[in-house]
Amino acid sequence: MLEMIRAGKLHPEKLIGKTISLEESPDELAAMDRFEGAGVTVIDRF
Repeated sequence: MLEMIRAGKLHPEKLIGKTISLEESPDELAAMDRFEGAGVTVIDRF
């Protein structure tokens, strides 16, 4: 699968709906039951 990503055949970045900071994570976690967006939320700032 990594080779397919390197070759440009797979695009896992399309699965990411948004990025948030660790500070924002409690609010995001509390809102998970509302299904307000598509994709995975990734914590990228600590």
